[in-house]
Amino acid sequence: MNLPKIKAKQWAYVGGIALLAGAWAIPVGPKTPPESVTMPPAAGKQVVEAPSTAPEPSREAIRKHIVVAGDTLIDIAQHYGIDIETLMAANPGVSELIHPGDELVILPRKGVIYQVDTGDTLWDIAHAYGVQVETIKAANDKNSDDVAVGEKLFIPGARWARANTAVARSSVSRFIWPTRGEISSPFGWRWGRLHAGIDIANDIGTYVMAARAGRVIWAGWRGGYGYTVMIDHGGGYVSLYGHLSDYFVERGQYVRAGQRIASMGNTGNSTGPHLHFEVQKDGQPVDPMGLLP
Repeated sequence: MNLPKIKAKQWAYVGGIALLAGAWAIPVGPKTPPESVTMPPAAGKQVVEAPSTAPEPSREAIRKHIVVAGDTLIDIAQHYGIDIETLMAANPGVSELIHPGDELVILPRKGVIYQVDTGDTLWDIAHAYGVQVETIKAANDKNSDDVAVGEKLFIPGARWARANTAVARSSVSRFIWPTRGEISSPFGWRWGRLHAGIDIANDIGTYVMAARAGRVIWAGWRGGYGYTVMIDHGGGYVSLYGHLSDYFVERGQYVRAGQRIASMGNTGNSTGPHLHFEVQKDGQPVDPMGLLP
């Protein structure tokens, strides 16, 4: 068969089929995938895009490392991106002499592991280590403020030097005096009814402080108590500060021991400027004098 000559174009036979090469050549070899084209959705249909990444778990992973021959504490710490203090804080009793087969706890970042002791609250622990309650809750995937004896908590940013004594020091005196003044009325029965707290008298405007770290559960007017603040300290303890002239916290706020929360006043059923201070344990009033230093 005689094919006509075409300028700037060539014919070739591939598998017995005539192909035009040049400007209209059909490439031979791997095909390049076509560019993606976004088509409008058909009427009545919705386009659902898949998420680019799966959601990450909220809890920071605490891993374990099995020591192999040649491992050193410094090498292990550097491998996991933590410092030697963090590694040793997570493994009490570990010395530089480690052996193959030893199992080490590896924290996700700098910090310590604290084991909850009897009487500890989340607020005590947070205050002792100088971190926020919410930081500890997020690092340990906790939805509540409750802690259990023996529970191990990762405390981000805490240092090993403080790990052995910090909470113990904060627990020596669980409560502190909430203000300055003279006790004008003690805890006990009077006028045929229980006076469920102590009254501390001083001038209007005298600072009132949180007697212990905790979370504010009431801030506002409370009947005969006048302006009142109540703080939940965990472990069944709640403190109440009544007859205030003003307050500087709001419900849900976390406060530390000694933080100024209000000013002494004479609001509600009050016969003169003073702070009415109550402590409840499991909903029952107890004498604050047995808890104060």
